Amino acid sequence: MEQIQCDVLIIGGGAAGSRAAFEAKKANPRLKVVVAVDSAYEAGGSTTVIASEALGINAPFDYGSDGDTPEIFEQDILQTGGGLADPALCRILARESEDRVRELMDMGLKFAARDGKPIAQKLSGCTKARSLTCGGSTGLEIVRVLKKHALEKGLKIIENTKILKLFQDQNGAVKGAYGIQAGKAVFIGAGAVVLATGGATAMFNINVSAPTQTGEGWAMAYDAGCRFTNMEFFQCGPAVMKPGMKFIIHSHMWRFIPKLSNKDGKEFLSSYVSGAVSEKEALDLKAMSYPFSVRTNAKYVDIAIFKEILAGRCLSNGGINFDVTHVSKAELLEKAPITYATLLKAGIDLAHQPLELGIAVQNFNGGVIIDENGSTGVEGLYAAGEVTGGVHGSDRPGGNNLSDTQVFGFRAGRAAAAFAENNGCANNAPEIETKNILADSEELKIIAESESLYYKEMTVVRRKEGVEKVLKFIDGKEKSAVSFQLKNRLAIGRLMAKAILAREESRGTHYREDKPETVESWRRRIVLQKGSDCMPREV
Repeated sequence: MEQIQCDVLIIGGGAAGSRAAFEAKKANPRLKVVVAVDSAYEAGGSTTVIASEALGINAPFDYGSDGDTPEIFEQDILQTGGGLADPALCRILARESEDRVRELMDMGLKFAARDGKPIAQKLSGCTKARSLTCGGSTGLEIVRVLKKHALEKGLKIIENTKILKLFQDQNGAVKGAYGIQAGKAVFIGAGAVVLATGGATAMFNINVSAPTQTGEGWAMAYDAGCRFTNMEFFQCGPAVMKPGMKFIIHSHMWRFIPKLSNKDGKEFLSSYVSGAVSEKEALDLKAMSYPFSVRTNAKYVDIAIFKEILAGRCLSNGGINFDVTHVSKAELLEKAPITYATLLKAGIDLAHQPLELGIAVQNFNGGVIIDENGSTGVEGLYAAGEVTGGVHGSDRPGGNNLSDTQVFGFRAGRAAAAFAENNGCANNAPEIETKNILADSEELKIIAESESLYYKEMTVVRRKEGVEKVLKFIDGKEKSAVSFQLKNRLAIGRLMAKAILAREESRGTHYREDKPETVESWRRRIVLQKGSDCMPREV
């Protein structure tokens, strides 16, 4: 087994990992800082996927001249979060996002601008226009800028290395991690570890993310004893159902008031909207609410699409028809140029033909509980970005995820560097066999089965009996699981299922069809941790 030694190990190279690596190296240039990524740098994680018309990062600069302030930003986060976001973390995010974004601009990041000033957009959950964008490539551009400057400071990058298990010493302190590289086991010893692995979109068979987003960071943190919160809240939304393509449909595309029809040619939305809202109103609201959420009546659009698909009234790729052929090509090019050009390149001309649309898993609001400096509460282990919980609540303002990566990537990187200065890494980690790391062909079949089941029972429409099917499946497969890869998938599936069952109401991105009301007594966070029996318990 190959062994590598460093002072700070960053697991994940997206926006959060790149920021943490840059800040750790900047804080102490003498430290050896290593980033381990599951693919090529700039190719893994959700940050670098160009899958939409625009990807924003929020900061209350007031470029929109609408009176934005950090205080208003903070209230937007808390309000949109349904009372379940950590107020202390929200305050930090609102007050430090300007500094972190300004630093990116100073490093060379260029946002879309008009008359020499960045253009600020108003996204879902925001009362002011504060989202800056580089089109759909904002996340990728952030990573590129941070990578360039971190490399100049001496950062070491290890690519195509899948990390699956943390190593803890006899006192429980994290001292490194095990993984697989070029088919061989590898151990990376470290004085401090930062988890920046993102979420778990690829645990579901329909998603808009890189295939590396399989929840490994959560599984490692769970096994190490970390606490988790808001695991029942994650975002799903409309996406193109074309093999090999990951692209979401949001914003102006819904203002075109598309016709939605199933495989029989029937327009179905009228069968799902409540008497309190019209089809047009629901579609128009969808323009300001990309992810499914019970916060707005746009929810009927997602529920309708999802139920039509599950009922088998879907097209060949598992979606429904989304038709905007009543809109001129000129208007499509004016209001949705990236979407139109991207789909045209893929063989779909929106001006003349419908596209096949489904619901995909996109982003997670919950995860590992951290303090203001990214500490997980387990000695030597820090976390930043989508892998963490508490920064977002039951829902979040659009554009906040990238802000989170920069504010808490900054803090976690600096805190990890400070800890590593006085804490060495493990020098003689126990050997581990490769067969215990990656799943074999039979276990890969179980993983594929889980991806389909998780999607069907734990995404848009949730019911007690459906989630209990998930738990029964996990119970039946877990005893015979050998690899960390399969064990991790099952452990995180159980963690999400337990959180979904525990919350007996509907709130934000969590819709229990059998518990459809939002209940004031449930205005509290569910916190889960591994118990002595290795099962999740509420703490």
